[in-house]
Amino acid sequence: MYELAPYDIFDNWEPAVILGSFIVFMILMSEAKRRAKTEETQYLKGLVDTINNASDVRWKARFNPFGIRVQDFSHKSLKNLTAIKEYVAHLERFFDSSRMKEHLKELEEFPDSKLPRHFDAREKWSLCPSIHQIPNQALDVIECCSVCGNCFGGDPLKAMVYWALEGVVTGGPDGCHPYTVNAECGTPCSPQVYGIEQQKRFCRRDKCQPGYYRNINYEEDKQKGSIAYTLFPRKMSIDQSGNKRVMLPSVIGHFNKTLKGNLDRDKIRNIIRKELITVGPTTLALPLTEEFLHYDSGIFHPYPEKDFENRIIYWHVVRLIGWGHDEEDRLYWIAANSFGEQWGENGHFKVDTSLLENFGLEYEAGL
Repeated sequence: MYELAPYDIFDNWEPAVILGSFIVFMILMSEAKRRAKTEETQYLKGLVDTINNASDVRWKARFNPFGIRVQDFSHKSLKNLTAIKEYVAHLERFFDSSRMKEHLKELEEFPDSKLPRHFDAREKWSLCPSIHQIPNQALDVIECCSVCGNCFGGDPLKAMVYWALEGVVTGGPDGCHPYTVNAECGTPCSPQVYGIEQQKRFCRRDKCQPGYYRNINYEEDKQKGSIAYTLFPRKMSIDQSGNKRVMLPSVIGHFNKTLKGNLDRDKIRNIIRKELITVGPTTLALPLTEEFLHYDSGIFHPYPEKDFENRIIYWHVVRLIGWGHDEEDRLYWIAANSFGEQWGENGHFKVDTSLLENFGLEYEAGL
């Protein structure tokens, strides 16, 4: 008969200590995250209260549980430099085209006196469904355009060039390629979510989703533009470091050369307004501050104004669809966001960009 050896708990002390240390570490990490989230929530609720209780604010805030504080969301990725240089060449060719010359003439001949105090593309083109739609981002461009960007962010002008050259298929729940990220991830979804989705990114060019009502393939569903261009002067990086940049032809740059004297802010805004009223919406890229995610109604402007640049969380692209003036005759833009219809004024917002213009706002368009 074999005799069992006495069990000594100290024989296995090393694994026990390691396991115990790991459990303690996980508990401390969980508690640290909980405490950080509580502090962030208190801070953001305090920011919302400050806005709603201030007498010099032209908008109302509503606490958004998906709001975030400033943090580092920087993400570096290799650029397709050959394709980017080709896109620059295409932009120069587009701007020198007869279609662009016709459009520039149209803008030049449109008198400032005919610009109304209020304009909304949803009213002028009331039967155009895409103007009214509020998307939750896009899919085909993110997956298949090698230079447009990725799930962490991108360049709307490159997306416009891709649309003109390659075309883009329909999206939405009933389109060829519906958006695959679950919208329940937030309003808006956290940048961390898109980091996860970036790992799943691949271009699907073979077919549309099953049951697509048009019953056509991917290539047949594509819709193309004719030209793409930028309204405001800007540069585009053509090296990995971002130090080598080329100036792109622009609508404002053209009129700065052809009209007498440099354009002031009001004249620049008038050109953008003429663009909207003649050919429709443009994109607007602007820096977002922490409080923007809590916008509910009114005319947004960063608040508190002092050191607001320290609250910029990231750059964001929206669709500009109109403008108006407040009681003191100050211009504001009307824009469609991509956070879904539950955010803001049914997915839309108004913004006074006066404080943001020093950052170099970008306005891109295509025909």
